[in-house]
Amino acid sequence: MLLLFIILPFLFIIGYWVLEWFEFLPSIIPFTLAEWSAIYLLHFALSFAYILSYPAIEAVSPSLAISLMIGDSNPQGMLHEDLVHVFDDEIVLEPRIKDLVEAGLIIRSDGYFMVTSRGIPFVKCFILLRRLLGLPIGKG
Repeated sequence: MLLLFIILPFLFIIGYWVLEWFEFLPSIIPFTLAEWSAIYLLHFALSFAYILSYPAIEAVSPSLAISLMIGDSNPQGMLHEDLVHVFDDEIVLEPRIKDLVEAGLIIRSDGYFMVTSRGIPFVKCFILLRRLLGLPIGKG
């Protein structure tokens, strides 16, 4: 995703600007370097928002599933116990762990989960985001 949404557009803009600067290309899109930078910054922000939110969209949302179950229940609603029996570790926790292991962001070693060197930048990014939002680290 990083290559597709961040690196390739950056290389395209730099390449186009260089070719235009040395007059290898006619000025089809007459933007200054500052305007190209603003375009890329907007693209980067939108891409980053998409990359951060995509896992949440792809996964089963417990909140949405609970809402749908309650909406489909009888007019009295659902008992708390009925909801607890539906959501166990297999539905909520295990798919998230599997996704993280398959992505190479965590590994399981001697019964413990550890963040890999590939996962550290993601963890630091989310810690920074939580600090910027004034949220506690490590809590929901």
